Amino acid sequence: MAVPRAGARWLPAALLALSPLAAMAQPVDGCPPYSVQDNRAPHYPPSELWRLLGYTINVIIEVDACGRVTGARIERASGVVALDAAALAAARAWTVPPHYRGQPRYRLPFVFEPLPEALPAQERWRPHDPFFEERSSGRVPMPAPDAHGALPGYIADPYPIGFLQIPEAVAAIGPLALFRRYGSQANFWLRDEEGLSLFQLEGPMMVRNRLVSDGRHRFVVTSVLCGNDLEACRQALAELRAARGPQQPVATDDSAQP
Repeated sequence: MAVPRAGARWLPAALLALSPLAAMAQPVDGCPPYSVQDNRAPHYPPSELWRLLGYTINVIIEVDACGRVTGARIERASGVVALDAAALAAARAWTVPPHYRGQPRYRLPFVFEPLPEALPAQERWRPHDPFFEERSSGRVPMPAPDAHGALPGYIADPYPIGFLQIPEAVAAIGPLALFRRYGSQANFWLRDEEGLSLFQLEGPMMVRNRLVSDGRHRFVVTSVLCGNDLEACRQALAELRAARGPQQPVATDDSAQP
């Protein structure tokens, strides 16, 4: 999926603070003028929005006396290569504001949130299929993780997407969902009785990514609705499966309870 460039609506990622790790160098005169507009926060890559989870990535930067970055590294990898790369790229272009200078190293915490804005729960009625109650429970058995604790990026939803045809799905969720377009892909975020879902429509198929839990961990399951061209849909689905990296299950608030 193409990444939107200038003029497109990127999802915001907030810089929390600058935290010096050690004192050493002092700022000197003769530095280039500083402009806060030059420090740009990274954005959630649209190709990773299916994860439906937020991440905070700390980047350790080394700077010169003028606050310009001379080196950067991820303090702890998020497990999502594209997010780590976006955080590193943003940090390398950073300049420490003058009133923070005087340290050789800083910690930049970048917050990535998949939702473009607050998403209120929708309680308006929409058609219910026979599996509405199962999806509304939000419970799905979690597959066995690999040796690193990761799950496949594509886990088939045990329940169907909830619609029989793509036009029917768009008509039902369109008025209720938060809509954004990234390149050729239409994205519909919906929070309702079935929990949080991201419907993605591109080419011959609609994909539904649903945040679920097994009672101890949260993770994402995916279902697909094909259009009229079934062969093109099969090919698109195969490409989707191949493109997705692994996902890390996230402990729920009550996972520590017996």
